[in-house]
Amino acid sequence: MALEIKALNEMERFDFRDSHPLQRLPKDNPSHGGHLVDILDNEIYLSNTKDISVKLQHDISQNAGLDALCRDIGNVYINTHTKEKVHAVEGPELGPGLEGKIGIIYKALYELATSCVQFHAHLSDTLRGIEFRPTRFDHDMWIRLGADKKSYEYICTHIDDFCIFSKQTDDVMAQIKVAYRVKLIGPPKYYLGNDFKCNSK
Repeated sequence: MALEIKALNEMERFDFRDSHPLQRLPKDNPSHGGHLVDILDNEIYLSNTKDISVKLQHDISQNAGLDALCRDIGNVYINTHTKEKVHAVEGPELGPGLEGKIGIIYKALYELATSCVQFHAHLSDTLRGIEFRPTRFDHDMWIRLGADKKSYEYICTHIDDFCIFSKQTDDVMAQIKVAYRVKLIGPPKYYLGNDFKCNSK
């Protein structure tokens, strides 16, 4: 453990708040944490549902008599773990017993390069766990057979935003809320740059 602490203290640190993601800090700066490896060694690309997929899905749902429910997942990244090797020097807000000690960060946090990818994988596993499968056209448009065994249910995902299309949207939402804290639940009015309005026709 002593050798690990020594290595953490002597390594190059990176400032996440700078506009450049790899801005190096002097080794004697104790106010920041840093990476043990270059973040670019990790996969940082992730896909999101296509804009055309959302438009098509609204048309399909309208014709199939499906309701739509959009929402947002709260505290999104800390639901999963980071692949980056990151540490932080604890500040005075944690009390005299922990101040100055090194904490190993294992949760995916905002501003870490791989956090989006890690949450995407976590959300994908969650959706597979409730029997949704990605469509061939768009891997971020998910589909499963409805409870009536006659209609289909859909979920499109864009990082922490998602939209459900189903005859039983509340039941699908309840399954998602088992895994995540969901906020701002309601019918779609604005989603991925699109305004949605319904009329009697």
